Amino acid sequence: MEWKSVKNLLLVMLLLMNMILGFFNYQQYQENVLTSSQEKAIYQVLSQNRIILYTDILTKFPPMKKLSLSAPIYSRDEMKHQFFAQEEASITVEFNKTIITSETKTLTMEGNKGQLSFLNGTRENKKVTLAEARKEAEEFIHSLKNMENFEVGNVQETRNGYKVTFFQIYKGEYVFANCFEVYVGEKGISHVTLNYYNTEGFTGDKKDICFSDEALLTFLVEIEKEREETGIYETVTIQKMELGYDFQEMEDLKVDNVAKLVPCYRIYVLGKEKPYTINAYTNEIIREAKEI
Repeated sequence: MEWKSVKNLLLVMLLLMNMILGFFNYQQYQENVLTSSQEKAIYQVLSQNRIILYTDILTKFPPMKKLSLSAPIYSRDEMKHQFFAQEEASITVEFNKTIITSETKTLTMEGNKGQLSFLNGTRENKKVTLAEARKEAEEFIHSLKNMENFEVGNVQETRNGYKVTFFQIYKGEYVFANCFEVYVGEKGISHVTLNYYNTEGFTGDKKDICFSDEALLTFLVEIEKEREETGIYETVTIQKMELGYDFQEMEDLKVDNVAKLVPCYRIYVLGKEKPYTINAYTNEIIREAKEI
């Protein structure tokens, strides 16, 4: 009977401990989640300042680590095989640039950056819709080797068609620094710009990040500055908001050829090709990206 009583007491204590842990876990969950009232409030504030939020906003914000990248090392033959397959192509070197040319396209690589130009497009001339542009871009990316971990992040209308941007997905997170921008027009793909580093992994301790509504308020302040500077007070439409990893400003990232990326929000605005980028640790606008 005595042992039975002890077991019952232990079971009660374990139950109480689980309830306490559950309570603290729930509290922490609540602290990292945007409430419906906060979400409603930011929509109202933006609307009052002639900013339309034409997208869903993120509502969960767990602490995040930094992400390490290093400069890529690749051979010219690897690049030729990746982008030209069985085509005959010539390779030339100009200073620190590698240029590979075939009858249909030209690839120019400089460090981690490159541009692939299709001399006559990729198909016969016809008008293209957003959905068609996205499909063509996805088919091209999927035709390349080892591109399974790149996904469409955003599709934007341009003067001559659409720009479809693919970001690397690393353990469920966007890596904005690793991207392919595929430009699709009436003749199919005109050119592709690429930016690529080797992803080394997460580093350091997890740190809290600002919520999406805080980042949107920082964006609002930036828009008001631009309005004052230009004297143009048009309505601004936010098409998309993303959270991922990018370079930060005001800090030297060149340490042993390794870069440390920080969590960042990207806010895409109708009529602007480049997004607004906000450091999610500091809730400050990033004006210039640094490179290795």
